[in-house]
Amino acid sequence: MRKLLALVLCMFPIVSMADTADVVANAEQVYEATRIVCSGISDEIAKVANVSKVNTAVTAVGTVAAGGALYAGVKKSQEEKEIEDIIENMKANGAFDVDKVRAMSLEEFYEKVVQPYADVAVLQEKIERSKKLGNWRTGLMAGTVGTNLASAILSGLNTNQSDLIQHITACNEMVQAIPDIEIQLKAAGVNPMEYPIVNRLRGVSTWCNKIDTHDIEKIENRMKGVMGTSIAGTVIGGIGVGTSAAANSDKYMDARNKYALTGEEKKKEHALNTTANVMAGANIATGAVETGLNISLITLTKKLIDTAERCEGTL
Repeated sequence: MRKLLALVLCMFPIVSMADTADVVANAEQVYEATRIVCSGISDEIAKVANVSKVNTAVTAVGTVAAGGALYAGVKKSQEEKEIEDIIENMKANGAFDVDKVRAMSLEEFYEKVVQPYADVAVLQEKIERSKKLGNWRTGLMAGTVGTNLASAILSGLNTNQSDLIQHITACNEMVQAIPDIEIQLKAAGVNPMEYPIVNRLRGVSTWCNKIDTHDIEKIENRMKGVMGTSIAGTVIGGIGVGTSAAANSDKYMDARNKYALTGEEKKKEHALNTTANVMAGANIATGAVETGLNISLITLTKKLIDTAERCEGTL
Protein backbone atom coordinates (compact mmCIF):
# COMPACT_ATOMS: atom_id res chain seq x y z
CA MET A 1 0.00 0.00 0.00
CA ARG A 2 2.77 2.38 0.96
CA LYS A 3 4.51 1.69 -2.32
CA LEU A 4 1.30 2.42 -4.27
CA LEU A 5 0.72 5.74 -2.41
CA ALA A 6 4.30 6.79 -3.07
CA LEU A 7 3.83 6.02 -6.75
CA VAL A 8 0.61 8.12 -6.93
CA LEU A 9 2.25 11.10 -5.16
CA CYS A 10 5.15 10.97 -7.56
CA MET A 11 2.80 11.06 -10.54
CA PHE A 12 0.93 14.27 -9.50
CA PRO A 13 3.79 16.71 -10.20
CA ILE A 14 4.33 15.12 -13.60
CA VAL A 15 0.66 15.54 -14.54
CA SER A 16 0.65 19.12 -13.16
CA MET A 17 3.72 20.07 -15.18
CA ALA A 18 2.13 18.65 -18.32
CA ASP A 19 -1.06 20.68 -17.69
CA THR A 20 0.98 23.81 -17.04
CA ALA A 21 2.93 23.40 -20.27
CA ASP A 22 -0.30 23.00 -22.25
CA VAL A 23 -1.90 26.05 -20.65
CA VAL A 24 1.21 28.17 -21.17
CA ALA A 25 1.52 27.00 -24.80
CA ASN A 26 -2.13 27.88 -25.39
CA ALA A 27 -1.62 31.30 -23.75
CA GLU A 28 1.39 32.00 -25.94
CA GLN A 29 -0.59 31.08 -29.06
CA VAL A 30 -3.41 33.46 -28.07
CA TYR A 31 -0.87 36.18 -27.31
CA GLU A 32 0.85 35.73 -30.69
CA ALA A 33 -2.47 35.82 -32.55
CA THR A 34 -3.47 38.98 -30.64
CA ARG A 35 -0.10 40.58 -31.43
CA ILE A 36 -0.63 39.98 -35.16
CA VAL A 37 -4.24 41.22 -35.16
CA CYS A 38 -3.76 44.30 -32.96
CA SER A 39 -0.50 45.59 -34.47
CA GLY A 40 -0.50 48.58 -36.83
CA ILE A 41 -3.65 50.33 -35.59
CA SER A 42 -1.71 53.39 -34.44
CA ASP A 43 -0.15 53.76 -37.90
CA GLU A 44 -3.56 53.64 -39.57
CA ILE A 45 -4.95 56.30 -37.24
CA ALA A 46 -1.78 58.38 -37.74
CA LYS A 47 -2.54 58.50 -41.48
CA VAL A 48 -5.90 60.12 -40.71
CA ALA A 49 -4.20 62.53 -38.31
CA ASN A 50 -1.73 63.54 -41.01
CA VAL A 51 -4.59 64.26 -43.42
CA SER A 52 -6.13 66.55 -40.80
CA LYS A 53 -2.80 68.33 -40.27
CA VAL A 54 -2.33 68.86 -44.02
CA ASN A 55 -5.93 70.03 -44.30
CA THR A 56 -5.38 72.50 -41.47
CA ALA A 57 -2.36 73.97 -43.26
CA VAL A 58 -4.20 74.10 -46.61
CA THR A 59 -7.23 75.71 -44.98
CA ALA A 60 -5.00 78.29 -43.28
CA VAL A 61 -3.59 79.31 -46.67
CA GLY A 62 -7.12 79.57 -48.08
CA THR A 63 -8.36 81.61 -45.13
CA VAL A 64 -5.45 84.04 -45.45
CA ALA A 65 -6.18 84.34 -49.19
CA ALA A 66 -9.85 85.01 -48.47
CA GLY A 67 -8.87 87.64 -45.90
CA GLY A 68 -6.57 89.28 -48.44
CA ALA A 69 -9.34 89.20 -51.05
CA LEU A 70 -11.77 90.85 -48.63
CA TYR A 71 -9.25 93.54 -47.73
CA ALA A 72 -8.52 94.26 -51.40
CA GLY A 73 -12.26 94.34 -52.13
CA VAL A 74 -12.99 96.80 -49.33
CA LYS A 75 -10.15 99.08 -50.48
CA LYS A 76 -11.43 98.83 -54.05
CA SER A 77 -14.92 99.85 -52.92
CA GLN A 78 -13.42 102.89 -51.18
CA GLU A 79 -11.53 103.86 -54.32
CA GLU A 80 -14.67 103.41 -56.44
CA LYS A 81 -16.62 105.74 -54.13
CA GLU A 82 -13.96 108.43 -54.46
CA ILE A 83 -13.83 107.95 -58.25
CA GLU A 84 -17.59 108.33 -58.47
CA ASP A 85 -17.50 111.50 -56.34
CA ILE A 86 -14.88 113.10 -58.61
CA ILE A 87 -16.80 112.25 -61.79
CA GLU A 88 -20.11 113.45 -60.35
CA ASN A 89 -18.49 116.71 -59.28
CA MET A 90 -17.13 117.26 -62.79
CA LYS A 91 -20.52 116.48 -64.30
CA ALA A 92 -22.31 118.82 -61.89
CA ASN A 93 -20.05 121.66 -62.99
CA GLY A 94 -20.98 121.04 -66.63
CA ALA A 95 -17.53 119.84 -67.68
CA PHE A 96 -19.09 117.17 -69.95
CA ASP A 97 -21.89 119.36 -71.35
CA VAL A 98 -20.77 121.05 -74.60
CA ASP A 99 -23.65 123.55 -74.62
CA LYS A 100 -22.94 124.62 -71.05
CA VAL A 101 -19.24 124.99 -71.78
CA ARG A 102 -19.99 127.26 -74.76
CA ALA A 103 -22.19 129.47 -72.62
CA MET A 104 -19.58 129.88 -69.87
CA SER A 105 -17.57 133.00 -69.31
CA LEU A 106 -13.80 132.68 -69.10
CA GLU A 107 -13.99 132.82 -65.32
CA GLU A 108 -16.66 130.10 -65.22
CA PHE A 109 -14.76 128.00 -67.76
CA TYR A 110 -11.64 128.15 -65.63
CA GLU A 111 -13.56 127.42 -62.43
CA LYS A 112 -15.88 124.70 -63.72
CA VAL A 113 -13.82 123.04 -66.46
CA VAL A 114 -10.11 123.78 -66.16
CA GLN A 115 -9.87 123.34 -62.40
CA PRO A 116 -11.95 120.11 -62.25
CA TYR A 117 -9.87 118.68 -65.09
CA ALA A 118 -6.88 119.03 -62.82
CA ASP A 119 -8.49 116.09 -61.02
CA VAL A 120 -8.23 113.92 -64.14
CA ALA A 121 -4.70 112.80 -63.26
CA VAL A 122 -5.85 111.91 -59.75
CA LEU A 123 -8.88 110.17 -61.23
CA GLN A 124 -6.77 108.10 -63.59
CA GLU A 125 -4.48 107.09 -60.75
CA LYS A 126 -7.44 106.02 -58.64
CA ILE A 127 -8.93 104.00 -61.50
CA GLU A 128 -5.61 102.19 -62.00
CA ARG A 129 -5.36 101.52 -58.28
CA SER A 130 -8.93 100.23 -58.16
CA LYS A 131 -8.25 97.92 -61.10
CA LYS A 132 -5.11 96.56 -59.44
CA LEU A 133 -7.03 95.91 -56.22
CA GLY A 134 -9.72 94.15 -58.24
CA ASN A 135 -7.13 91.93 -59.90
CA TRP A 136 -5.67 91.05 -56.51
CA ARG A 137 -9.11 90.19 -55.18
CA THR A 138 -9.86 87.97 -58.18
CA GLY A 139 -6.51 86.20 -57.92
CA LEU A 140 -6.83 85.61 -54.19
CA MET A 141 -10.37 84.30 -54.57
CA ALA A 142 -9.09 81.89 -57.22
CA GLY A 143 -6.55 80.76 -54.62
CA THR A 144 -9.35 79.93 -52.17
CA VAL A 145 -10.99 77.79 -54.85
CA GLY A 146 -7.77 75.78 -55.17
CA THR A 147 -7.27 75.29 -51.42
CA ASN A 148 -10.90 74.35 -50.82
CA LEU A 149 -10.82 71.89 -53.70
CA ALA A 150 -7.64 70.29 -52.33
CA SER A 151 -9.19 70.03 -48.87
CA ALA A 152 -12.38 68.48 -50.29
CA ILE A 153 -10.40 65.84 -52.16
CA LEU A 154 -8.18 65.00 -49.17
CA SER A 155 -11.12 64.62 -46.79
CA GLY A 156 -13.23 62.80 -49.36
CA LEU A 157 -10.57 60.13 -49.74
CA ASN A 158 -10.61 59.53 -45.97
CA THR A 159 -14.32 59.62 -45.12
CA ASN A 160 -14.55 55.82 -45.42
CA GLN A 161 -12.63 54.17 -42.55
CA SER A 162 -14.31 50.75 -42.79
CA ASP A 163 -10.93 48.95 -42.93
CA LEU A 164 -9.81 50.63 -39.71
CA ILE A 165 -13.13 49.79 -38.03
CA GLN A 166 -12.73 46.12 -39.03
CA HIS A 167 -9.14 46.11 -37.75
CA ILE A 168 -10.16 47.52 -34.35
CA THR A 169 -13.17 45.17 -34.12
CA ALA A 170 -10.96 42.14 -34.79
CA CYS A 171 -8.47 43.32 -32.14
CA ASN A 172 -11.21 43.85 -29.54
CA GLU A 173 -12.62 40.38 -30.22
CA MET A 174 -9.19 38.79 -29.72
CA VAL A 175 -8.74 40.61 -26.41
CA GLN A 176 -12.12 39.31 -25.18
CA ALA A 177 -10.65 35.79 -25.16
CA ILE A 178 -7.78 36.71 -22.84
CA PRO A 179 -9.67 36.71 -19.48
CA ASP A 180 -10.51 33.00 -20.01
CA ILE A 181 -6.83 32.28 -20.68
CA GLU A 182 -5.85 34.19 -17.52
CA ILE A 183 -8.29 32.06 -15.49
CA GLN A 184 -6.72 28.90 -16.92
CA LEU A 185 -3.22 30.16 -16.06
CA LYS A 186 -4.30 30.96 -12.51
CA ALA A 187 -6.03 27.59 -12.10
CA ALA A 188 -2.88 25.86 -13.31
CA GLY A 189 -0.87 27.78 -10.75
CA VAL A 190 1.42 29.32 -13.35
CA ASN A 191 4.01 31.54 -11.68
CA PRO A 192 4.27 35.02 -13.37
CA MET A 193 7.93 35.22 -12.32
CA GLU A 194 8.65 31.98 -14.15
CA TYR A 195 6.40 32.57 -17.17
CA PRO A 196 6.43 36.21 -18.53
CA ILE A 197 3.38 35.37 -20.68
CA VAL A 198 1.16 35.99 -17.62
CA ASN A 199 2.13 39.65 -17.32
CA ARG A 200 2.14 40.13 -21.08
CA LEU A 201 -1.45 38.96 -21.34
CA ARG A 202 -2.38 41.17 -18.41
CA GLY A 203 -0.95 44.20 -20.22
CA VAL A 204 -2.76 43.29 -23.45
CA SER A 205 -6.03 42.84 -21.54
CA THR A 206 -5.55 46.26 -19.91
CA TRP A 207 -4.69 48.34 -22.99
CA CYS A 208 -5.83 46.59 -26.16
CA ASN A 209 -9.59 47.00 -25.92
CA LYS A 210 -9.76 50.71 -25.16
CA ILE A 211 -10.54 51.97 -28.67
CA ASP A 212 -14.24 52.07 -29.45
CA THR A 213 -15.26 51.81 -33.10
CA HIS A 214 -17.68 54.69 -32.41
CA ASP A 215 -14.60 56.93 -32.17
CA ILE A 216 -13.69 55.97 -35.73
CA GLU A 217 -17.25 56.75 -36.82
CA LYS A 218 -16.75 60.20 -35.29
CA ILE A 219 -13.65 60.58 -37.46
CA GLU A 220 -15.67 59.64 -40.54
CA ASN A 221 -18.42 62.14 -39.70
CA ARG A 222 -15.96 64.96 -39.10
CA MET A 223 -14.15 64.16 -42.33
CA LYS A 224 -17.50 64.38 -44.11
CA GLY A 225 -18.06 67.73 -42.40
CA VAL A 226 -14.69 69.03 -43.64
CA MET A 227 -15.45 67.74 -47.15
CA GLY A 228 -18.89 69.39 -47.20
CA THR A 229 -17.54 72.71 -45.94
CA SER A 230 -14.68 72.58 -48.45
CA ILE A 231 -17.09 71.95 -51.31
CA ALA A 232 -19.18 74.91 -50.14
CA GLY A 233 -16.01 77.02 -50.01
CA THR A 234 -15.13 75.94 -53.55
CA VAL A 235 -18.54 77.05 -54.83
CA ILE A 236 -18.39 80.33 -52.91
CA GLY A 237 -14.88 80.98 -54.21
CA GLY A 238 -16.00 80.29 -57.78
CA ILE A 239 -18.84 82.81 -57.45
CA GLY A 240 -16.41 85.30 -55.94
CA VAL A 241 -13.96 84.90 -58.82
CA GLY A 242 -16.72 85.40 -61.40
CA THR A 243 -18.24 88.48 -59.78
CA SER A 244 -14.86 90.01 -58.99
CA ALA A 245 -13.68 89.57 -62.59
CA ALA A 246 -16.95 91.04 -63.91
CA ALA A 247 -16.69 94.06 -61.60
CA ASN A 248 -13.12 94.60 -62.80
CA SER A 249 -13.86 94.30 -66.53
CA ASP A 250 -13.13 97.11 -69.00
CA LYS A 251 -16.82 97.99 -69.04
CA TYR A 252 -16.39 99.39 -65.54
CA MET A 253 -12.67 100.01 -65.28
CA ASP A 254 -11.76 101.70 -68.59
CA ALA A 255 -11.54 105.44 -67.91
CA ARG A 256 -13.49 106.30 -71.07
CA ASN A 257 -16.35 104.07 -69.99
CA LYS A 258 -16.28 105.32 -66.41
CA TYR A 259 -17.42 108.78 -67.48
CA ALA A 260 -20.37 107.39 -69.44
CA LEU A 261 -21.80 104.85 -66.98
CA THR A 262 -25.56 105.17 -66.45
CA GLY A 263 -27.17 105.04 -63.03
CA GLU A 264 -28.25 101.44 -63.57
CA GLU A 265 -24.75 100.42 -64.68
CA LYS A 266 -23.26 102.02 -61.59
CA LYS A 267 -25.70 100.09 -59.42
CA LYS A 268 -24.72 96.85 -61.16
CA GLU A 269 -21.02 97.58 -60.69
CA HIS A 270 -21.63 98.30 -57.01
CA ALA A 271 -23.63 95.06 -56.66
CA LEU A 272 -20.86 93.03 -58.29
CA ASN A 273 -18.24 94.49 -55.97
CA THR A 274 -20.44 93.91 -52.93
CA THR A 275 -21.13 90.30 -53.93
CA ALA A 276 -17.42 89.61 -54.49
CA ASN A 277 -16.61 91.04 -51.05
CA VAL A 278 -19.40 89.04 -49.41
CA MET A 279 -18.07 85.85 -51.04
CA ALA A 280 -14.59 86.61 -49.70
CA GLY A 281 -16.06 87.06 -46.22
CA ALA A 282 -18.02 83.82 -46.58
CA ASN A 283 -14.82 81.98 -47.50
CA ILE A 284 -13.23 83.25 -44.29
CA ALA A 285 -16.20 81.77 -42.41
CA THR A 286 -15.96 78.38 -44.16
CA GLY A 287 -12.22 78.38 -43.44
CA ALA A 288 -12.93 78.89 -39.73
CA VAL A 289 -15.39 75.96 -39.73
CA GLU A 290 -12.91 73.72 -41.57
CA THR A 291 -10.14 74.66 -39.14
CA GLY A 292 -12.35 73.86 -36.15
CA LEU A 293 -13.27 70.45 -37.55
CA ASN A 294 -9.65 69.64 -38.41
CA ILE A 295 -8.42 70.64 -34.96
CA SER A 296 -11.07 68.44 -33.33
CA LEU A 297 -9.93 65.58 -35.60
CA ILE A 298 -6.30 66.11 -34.63
CA THR A 299 -7.25 66.07 -30.92
CA LEU A 300 -9.35 62.91 -31.27
CA THR A 301 -6.78 61.03 -33.37
CA LYS A 302 -3.96 61.98 -30.98
CA LYS A 303 -5.90 60.43 -28.10
CA LEU A 304 -6.57 57.27 -30.11
CA ILE A 305 -2.95 57.02 -31.29
CA ASP A 306 -1.73 57.27 -27.67
CA THR A 307 -4.10 54.45 -26.67
CA ALA A 308 -3.13 52.28 -29.65
CA GLU A 309 0.58 52.81 -28.94
CA ARG A 310 0.09 51.74 -25.31
CA CYS A 311 -1.54 48.57 -26.60
CA GLU A 312 1.23 47.94 -29.12
CA GLY A 313 3.79 48.46 -26.37
CA THR A 314 2.45 45.35 -24.66
CA LEU A 315 2.66 43.20 -27.79
